[in-house]
Amino acid sequence: MKRLIAASVLVLMALNLIGAVESFGNARAENRVLIAKENTRYKSRLIDTLIEKLDDGTVAITVADHQRGELDGLDPRDFDAVFITNSGAQAKVRPDVMRWLNANSANDDNVVLHTTQITDWDPPVQVDSITSASKNSNIDDISDDIIRRIRLFF
Repeated sequence: MKRLIAASVLVLMALNLIGAVESFGNARAENRVLIAKENTRYKSRLIDTLIEKLDDGTVAITVADHQRGELDGLDPRDFDAVFITNSGAQAKVRPDVMRWLNANSANDDNVVLHTTQITDWDPPVQVDSITSASKNSNIDDISDDIIRRIRLFF
């Protein structure tokens, strides 16, 4: 019985990871965008706004939660643009994001990193980066800037 419960738990964990990456937009679109996020109210609203603005029929959008390890195995070369948003906790980029950036540094020319931290912080990364406060009132302006940067890769 214990083995059955343990096996069931493993299956549920695997199912939770499989298919957790979400797809939006036109799956057959020529332009492919990866959005990597973490789950906060502000980030969820920002990502929803980005998807709404990008979803014009010309873009296939993949959304992965980097806090759940969903960036692992994803290659920036499979996308025209990669957008990562993370909290700049204590003026540092999240370790899981830094690991992915370091592992993909040879192919990160299409990556834009967004950190929610003080606006004059310069993240220690080689990719294009934006910082902002986590204020719902700035989502439209920030999302427009992010969309502009993403579309430069198309």
